[in-house]
Amino acid sequence: MRGREARPPSNTVESVKEAVVISNRGRRVLVYTAALLLAPLPLMPFAQGTREFGWAVAACGVLLTAASYYVARGEWRLGHRGLLGNKLLAASLITLLFGMALLAGSVVYLVDV
Repeated sequence: MRGREARPPSNTVESVKEAVVISNRGRRVLVYTAALLLAPLPLMPFAQGTREFGWAVAACGVLLTAASYYVARGEWRLGHRGLLGNKLLAASLITLLFGMALLAGSVVYLVDV
């Protein structure tokens, strides 16, 4: 019996589904981690108190808000979540509020400057 070794690889739907390595939760964790690591980058070249710094804080808030919303929406849609899912949902909702606060604070600062 030769089994699967005798057949050449095919590009059927089954083989494409097997090729997907990262799960949906893994993708959300990757997006969330990347957002947390990359969000402060726009702030680095500017001095505090300048108008450019206010725009950079707004960009940081938008990035955190968008990534956190993506993760929270994905975890919220799951019917049953384990402990990891609940922790990920809670962390993303907290970060969502923090990102919205950064965005609102920078808008208030930019109006006053």
